[in-house]
Amino acid sequence: MKKVINTNKAPLSVSPVSQCNIINGTIYIGGQMPRDMISGKIVKGAYEQAKLSMEHCLTILHEAGGSIETIGMTIVYVTDLSIKDQVNKVFGEFFPENPPARNLVEVSDIGEDALVEIAIIASEKNNT
Repeated sequence: MKKVINTNKAPLSVSPVSQCNIINGTIYIGGQMPRDMISGKIVKGAYEQAKLSMEHCLTILHEAGGSIETIGMTIVYVTDLSIKDQVNKVFGEFFPENPPARNLVEVSDIGEDALVEIAIIASEKNNT
């Protein structure tokens, strides 16, 4: 059975999608845009975007009953692979030890001039 998680603690999508689904103890967090919670605008800068997207993912993850330690996989979409160093810096700050697996995928467009979008696959705390 699927459990849907949507929280106003992270930006809600304007698309008809859930922020998060939990199926059989696995938490699937859809791609999070680097949208400022107050202004609703995409923040500037690759590092800032990667950091804010990860913060939104972690907020949703905690609401879903997971934690940073239960992340098994991240999928990072970037519009230019030249920002990989900034993404790596953010990941080093969030995951100084035992980082999750990661796919880094260059795409032609994320939307709204965003440079980064991050999605996560994790498990619930009681399923680790």
